[in-house]
Amino acid sequence: MGVHPQMSRAAWLASRPRIVAAGSSLVYDVDYRILLLHASWKDEWQLPGGTHDVGEDLWQTAVRETFEETGLPMPTTPRLLVLDWTMNPEGVAEVWALFQGSLVESDVPVRLSDEHDRWRMLTVREWTPLLPPYRARVLTTAVDMLRSGGCIYLKEGEPVA
Repeated sequence: MGVHPQMSRAAWLASRPRIVAAGSSLVYDVDYRILLLHASWKDEWQLPGGTHDVGEDLWQTAVRETFEETGLPMPTTPRLLVLDWTMNPEGVAEVWALFQGSLVESDVPVRLSDEHDRWRMLTVREWTPLLPPYRARVLTTAVDMLRSGGCIYLKEGEPVA
């Protein structure tokens, strides 16, 4: 898996598939209520997070995005809960890393960015009917990993056997 002998590194890199990467955080309280943010630009609940910027790794993305969107800090040490691989409708691969966020009080003061208009902390059971099935599956799996101390690789939101 290297550069083809007749191909420059730049040409080889240009020939590689494009991948969109994102990092998010699972902010929670002692009762495993999870913080989700409501998008101000569409009717959708989201975990704090977003796509990575040039030069960032996915942990740095989760730390930056969580602070920008909520004003909350992340733990000092990364703990990956879920890595999910999907293909978007345009055929571009997407990888989403979901990290353990901070353990907070349920009445934590959240400072929302312009991207979000409200926030709530609910259990997975309470969130499930408010989320698309894919996001509900990933959230359920992430909370399972948070509780068990595990980490899992998903494809399209499902565990890879």
